[in-house]
Formats: sequence, structure tokens, C-alpha cells
Amino acid sequence: HLDPATGEWHAICYDATVADAVRHVVVDTAGKVRRDEAIAVKHGPSIHDCMITEHYVIVLDLPVTFSMKQMLAGFAFPYAWNPDHQARVGLLPRDGRGDEVIWCDVAPCYVFHPANAFENPDGTVTFDAAVHDSMFANSTQGPDSTRVPFERWTIDPGSRKVARRVIDDHNQEFPRPDERFIGKPYRYAFTLALPEGGDPAFVSDTQLFRHDLIEGTRQVHDFGTGKVPGEFVFVPRTADAPEGDGWLMGYVIDRSTDTTDFVILNAMDFEGAPQAVVHLPHRIPPGFHGNWLPQI
Repeated sequence: HLDPATGEWHAICYDATVADAVRHVVVDTAGKVRRDEAIAVKHGPSIHDCMITEHYVIVLDLPVTFSMKQMLAGFAFPYAWNPDHQARVGLLPRDGRGDEVIWCDVAPCYVFHPANAFENPDGTVTFDAAVHDSMFANSTQGPDSTRVPFERWTIDPGSRKVARRVIDDHNQEFPRPDERFIGKPYRYAFTLALPEGGDPAFVSDTQLFRHDLIEGTRQVHDFGTGKVPGEFVFVPRTADAPEGDGWLMGYVIDRSTDTTDFVILNAMDFEGAPQAVVHLPHRIPPGFHGNWLPQI
């Protein structure tokens, strides 16, 4: 994740051949690795993403782990749900040693994509994410969970406990904020609706959601029958525009024609008609991530 305050990039990295450690890596503004700190773990967990706050890196040590059984069976992705692996979330001081992580147990679940996280005046940390009830328990061909609500976790480093609250119970994924507010209190999160009950192909529904986390409301943009959106990225109108004032950009597949539209929405008129649509005469595979670069 890009830290908007420093311009540095933070990642939690893992290697399938190293079961007892993951690494916090920081890349500076010159593109050089300035930090590579090992963090002790067990069972070789698969950690898809992380999040940062002002003082912490959030480490998601959840029960999808390396599976020798899967590897020996010839699976290209040798990871599986491991009920014997204690689910926990760690608060690593951003420049601290790996053994300084504050680990807090959490009920078994899996997180691919956080929305954001920030610190509260009482010392707790708020963490928002799409949370799967399980992952790769029955199949490794794709996500196989049946329930994926948007949740808010309150992580207490003092008690080492995590309180979980459902923001929105509808299945959804790929949460994105106005990324100028990464690591800070924020108001808006944009997510992609998923079919209720799960979908083994992890194909989305026809809707995007806009969550107002202050008002506790949700707006819906529905692209219509057979129109399948992917992850949408927020782009601010100007560098100093108010939070949420800008555009959302992403791909929408038309299943009836096997073509794709690149769609731009006005984020402040979320339910309104698109600002622009660029038609692409072929299908772009669903599920791919995207980012906005203001200049190259």
C-alpha cells in the first residue's frame, strides 16, 4: 500500500518455501527497499494484503496455509483452509522489530482486501475489510466462501482483543477508499457486490456499492442485467478535493456480447448515469485489480 503521507510503499511478503516467517517490506520514494523485517509465523500462511495506519502495519495471519498434501497432488496453488491455524491479526510498529508485533486472536475467517484502517484517540485501531467466512475449504479453483460481509474490526492492543461489527451484510469484495485517506479516519468506501450464497467462479453481481461510514448508508449503482462490473478505482477531482469528490473508473463486462466497457462514474452522483463509456470489442477477464496513476 502507498502511504500518502510519506510516498513509501508497504507490503507483507511471503514465500511458500519459508513456513516460519513473513516479511514487512518498505520501498522508498526512490524505488529502493529500505526495510525488510522478518515476522515469525507458523504453517506458512497465505497473506494476500495488509494495511497501514500512522504507527502500525496490520498483519493478517489467517487460516489459509501452505498444504503439502495439495502440493504433492500437483495443485498449482498449494494452499488450503487450515482449522488448526489460529486466526490472528497483528499490529507491527512501522519501524519496529518483527518480535514486537502485538498479536490479537480473531474468530476464523479470511481477508483478501481491506478497505482502510486508522488509529482512534483511545489507542484502538479501526480496520475495515470484506471478510470471508472461510476460504479454499472445498476448492482451490477460486474463492469458495458463502458469506462475505463488509466488516469493521476494532483492534485493542491493550487487551489484545478484536471486536467485529458488520457494516453491511450483503456479500461484497474489492473495497476501495479515496486513497488519499489511507491510514486516516475516512468516510467513503466503494465495494463490488457479489451474488448471495457465493459463486465458485467469483463472478460479481451487477452492482457497485458506495458506503457512507459516517451516516451509515449505502447507495447502489446497478449496471443492469448481464452487466458484470470489476473492481472500480477512485480518482480525486483535484489533489486537494474533498474526500469522495471525483470519479470511479472500472471495467464492466457484457455477458451477452462478450465485450467490455470502460466506465467512468461521478462518485458524488453515484446512482446517476456514467460520465463516459469507452467500448472495448473484447472481454477483459473479471477480477483484475487496477490503480490510477496521475502521471508516469
